[in-house]
Amino acid sequence: MSEADSQTRGLNWRSDPSPQAQAVAVAEHIVEALQWAIDRRGKASLALSGGRGPELFLRQLEQSDLAWDKVTITLVDERWVPADDAQSNAGLIRRCIPGVLQQARWLRLYRGESLEADAEAAQQMLEPLLPLDVVVLGMGDDGHTASLFPHMPGLAEYLSPQASPLCVAVPADGERLARLSMTARAIQSAGSKLLVITGENKRQVLHEALASKNALAMPIEAFLSAPMDIFYSPDKKQESE
Repeated sequence: MSEADSQTRGLNWRSDPSPQAQAVAVAEHIVEALQWAIDRRGKASLALSGGRGPELFLRQLEQSDLAWDKVTITLVDERWVPADDAQSNAGLIRRCIPGVLQQARWLRLYRGESLEADAEAAQQMLEPLLPLDVVVLGMGDDGHTASLFPHMPGLAEYLSPQASPLCVAVPADGERLARLSMTARAIQSAGSKLLVITGENKRQVLHEALASKNALAMPIEAFLSAPMDIFYSPDKKQESE
């Protein structure tokens, strides 16, 4: 995947020299997009992804002076675990941007009722937020994004921007925990979509997804359309090993 590859779909490719530089660029882009929304509507919405990658740019967001009291923050997806669980995306967000969350309106996905009940509650919560202003996506080594995994039951519907559900229950599968995930109807509503990836392996996976044109095999492919800004950096730790 390169800048030339991304231009075939109108994607904006940015390569930074390190994850630290990438984090600064991502945070600045998010703040700028949220400020644009606030200036026009007096409010803004932000949906964040979890995993290991976001920590650096989240800590940069914590240092920004945006009017966070005008921002609603939620998650693109969540493992069905409480916030104090080590695998909780909400827990990561709370650790990285505690000051931001003291001001912003925070909408969690996990409520602990049942997987299906929490998905329905998220549906009701998300409906009035559409269209979202900023959505930040990550990507797994298998080409999944959010908690939309290759060939999972119902995937074709969940990847359709016209699908009725905004959030779906994703049952546990082997060692993979049950999850809650936004669908394409929620994600594709965003005025600003970001994909943040680090390392040569992720760059290659993205190239394969773009070439495959098979979203059922590599769900990220369904979201590789404008407007999207892709932020890439090499993984310096991996390169030195």
